[in-house]
Amino acid sequence: MAPTSILSQNAVAEALFDALPDVVFFIKDSYGRYVVINQTFAARCAGGDKTRLIGKKPDEVYPAPLAASYARQDEQVLKTGKSIDQQLELHIYPGGKAGWCLTTKHPLRDDKGRITGVAGISRDLDAPSDKATGFAELASALRHMRKHYTESLRIEDIATKAGLSVYQFEQRVQRLFQMSPLQLLHKLRLDEATRLLRESDLPLGEIALQTGWCDQSAFTRHFSRYAGMAPGKFRAMQATK
Repeated sequence: MAPTSILSQNAVAEALFDALPDVVFFIKDSYGRYVVINQTFAARCAGGDKTRLIGKKPDEVYPAPLAASYARQDEQVLKTGKSIDQQLELHIYPGGKAGWCLTTKHPLRDDKGRITGVAGISRDLDAPSDKATGFAELASALRHMRKHYTESLRIEDIATKAGLSVYQFEQRVQRLFQMSPLQLLHKLRLDEATRLLRESDLPLGEIALQTGWCDQSAFTRHFSRYAGMAPGKFRAMQATK
């Protein structure tokens, strides 16, 4: 495909994604530099000015722990040629604002099949309305999860409370929340953990126990997986805001 054709397609994609306020869209070259971004990305990270981000790498945009996490993802896609699909992430934007997203990254290839970059989107996850189709069917199970997320919960038991098989429960939760029941449980725990990290000086081990993790090691592992940084680094970053 001719370069002008690629550029034209990128321009169309950029214009389309500019119209989506809940989606961050970007294209990076093989060196990890942003070459195309949408307006939502620019608004969150550059005061709405796209030119401030074009040509930059993640470590010039995000705090070091996050930048390193995003760079590792890019390197994985560039080296393996395999996509990252619908990965649940806690994004920390410049200014300290946090939000849950589903991130997808795909390798870009030239007409000879060589990988030339990475295209990605991160879509905001908002809590569904209790009027949403299917919410009522899951209401009792969701209340149970929110009330008892600090305890040792089994998805099988939660599904039973909804009067559903595990498969049915997983399908309905996925349709309503765009995540698995286990991811939803982790999200409930990590939402409270991020609040405690911001608003308290509790030791990490105590936060781990108060938010349903068996120990500090498990808490740190899961927090790092979803947030791209250890809880101690998150707390330190929030303290500088």
